[in-house]
Amino acid sequence: MSKHIIVIGAGIAGLSAASYLLRNGYQVTVLEKHTEPGGLCTSWKRKGYTIDYCIHWMMGTREGTEFYPLWQDLGAFTNADGSTVPIVNFDTFTTLELSTGESVCLSSSLEEVRDTFLALAPEDEKEILKFYKTLKTMAGTTSTNPLVKRISGFRQLMALMSHLLPMQEYAKRFKSPKLQELFLTEIPSDWSLVSLSMGLSQQPLKSAGYPVGGSLNIAKNIARLIEEKGGVIRYKSDVQKIVVSEGKATGVTLSDGTTLSSDYVISAADGYSTLYSMLDGAYVSKPYKKAFAEYPLFPSSLMVAFGIHKDLSSFTHASSLYLKEPIVFPNGTSQDRLNLNIYHYDPTLAPKGCTLVTALFNTWETEAWVTLAKEHPAKYKAEKKRIADEVLQRLEQVFGSLEGLVDMVDVSTPYSVVRYTSNWKGSFEGFAPTKATLSTRLPKKLAGLANFAMIGQWTTPGGGLPTAAKDGHDIAKMLCKEDGKPFRTSWNGQR
Repeated sequence: MSKHIIVIGAGIAGLSAASYLLRNGYQVTVLEKHTEPGGLCTSWKRKGYTIDYCIHWMMGTREGTEFYPLWQDLGAFTNADGSTVPIVNFDTFTTLELSTGESVCLSSSLEEVRDTFLALAPEDEKEILKFYKTLKTMAGTTSTNPLVKRISGFRQLMALMSHLLPMQEYAKRFKSPKLQELFLTEIPSDWSLVSLSMGLSQQPLKSAGYPVGGSLNIAKNIARLIEEKGGVIRYKSDVQKIVVSEGKATGVTLSDGTTLSSDYVISAADGYSTLYSMLDGAYVSKPYKKAFAEYPLFPSSLMVAFGIHKDLSSFTHASSLYLKEPIVFPNGTSQDRLNLNIYHYDPTLAPKGCTLVTALFNTWETEAWVTLAKEHPAKYKAEKKRIADEVLQRLEQVFGSLEGLVDMVDVSTPYSVVRYTSNWKGSFEGFAPTKATLSTRLPKKLAGLANFAMIGQWTTPGGGLPTAAKDGHDIAKMLCKEDGKPFRTSWNGQR
């Protein structure tokens, strides 16, 4: 009889693990506390609009690139009706507004990025050309020639390694104050340069596009294939404890007291909750103690979504706006940058002739939001409305008057992230991509605990959907090796 494996969490890592385990003959039950798959790869509906929370661009959307086979294996790009998910590739990556009022367009053409930087700061020609050449190398190749791919992959790795340095350190290489500011508009100073350069480098190959239908649609496509192939996904199943007997994980206990037995447990849930709550802190290794004590985190977010009864297709799809009048959060911290996304490129998210718009603020003040929501719910509600009103005022400076055109307003806070996903401190991708974290490998298995593994964003610093999907692939491959089974990546045989 085949092994029964419980996977905790139906985010992309958990879904990927379930999918690859199923095709290798394991019985799989996925337990998810929410009512939908995807974790933070999610969307939700309000008044005829679909609010997308996660994907702006996703590596692996083009055939011939590294992550494309993973998404194909998982069925991510096949919709419920059998149609293929359309992929949108943009002419511009993003537009960054400087404190001077100037707007700098980061084109999807690296040559245009180079020329834009040269026009902005001719005194930095040498460093600009070095940046351009490294981006070209990081882009990789879509060639199917094995030798070409190996050589390109090696060069790509070397280029990536050269961009592990902190953003603040890299920005100082430029003489121009404008370029220094530009490199620090979106990325925290201690984060690695690769946080910007990896996404930017993929644009010319059209290998990191946007899947029409949004984030939840991708997750549902993966989940549907799992269930069609006999896997079980149980929603509203909040795991409280991992059951351990004689040094082995033997199942889980849910919040309603139900205990489910299994031969193996894989946690793709929040790393802190897994180690310190589900396992009572009994198996926290030195690497994880160090990580949770010292490593910086991806932020949480406050997102204000608007349904606008207007076609906004003439506006750039993504930008970072500088706010001359900062927006103040309830705990006194202020925000002078606003990440604006105008979803005119996805007609599935809004009624015809209308547009979904989201304004995103990054914040590390999750505890303040949780306290406000739990202890002062009326004030929490009032603050959400105040911030939404202030954001709308800023947007009217971009779009013109929106009086009578706002069909929908919705506000998601760090408390929303904690409530739906249990992510530690509301972080949306775990440990931040610094030189230290990206150079660290956190263990998938815990010393002293057999028949258990951890996967997902808390075990792979740097985060991202493709790495989550690869984690699921890799853990299934590892179990197959342990059990002496050939690893299959297709449903009908080994690829």
